[in-house]
Amino acid sequence: MKVRVLVTISSFFLLGAIIGIILPKNTETTQGVGLGVSAEEEFMSLKKNADLIIHGTINGEYKIRTQVADAENDVYQFDRVYTISVLNSLKDFDGEVYGKGDTIKVFYPVGFKQKEDGKFKDHTLSLSDEIIPIESGEYILFLDDLKGDFFFSNINHVYKKGKYEEFNNISTESIPVITEGNF
Repeated sequence: MKVRVLVTISSFFLLGAIIGIILPKNTETTQGVGLGVSAEEEFMSLKKNADLIIHGTINGEYKIRTQVADAENDVYQFDRVYTISVLNSLKDFDGEVYGKGDTIKVFYPVGFKQKEDGKFKDHTLSLSDEIIPIESGEYILFLDDLKGDFFFSNINHVYKKGKYEEFNNISTESIPVITEGNF
């Protein structure tokens, strides 16, 4: 699973660098390249493929992390960084136990930008056609650990608390509702 996620993210770095070079210089549009990971059809597969599953709260605020994706071509990746307050850990990673009150950072890759003459160009190469709105609330999040950074295991599965004890998938129609009882 980690290899698949690492290969996917590396592919996006390379694709972003190539597209950043090819795109016209004076464009102001946002173009999506897709996240390339299909939605899971079965809950057990979704659960198995995640390193960490957290029930927690998000206040909806995020910081932007910028990192070099391709130094030679001056291409940078932009991630949203959310802070999650853990309510309950539903699956732990390598014996690492996260308990109520712990906080973790979760990275959501957004896109790439290229610099020209030391300044970012006006256009962003988005990693998906639509950024999932992660607002204040309770969530069940399926996460992967990549060298100490947590990323969404599958952005097609972001579950926000709805009525009663149900968590609704705010990303896709695949596995539309789960509860903590599923774990």
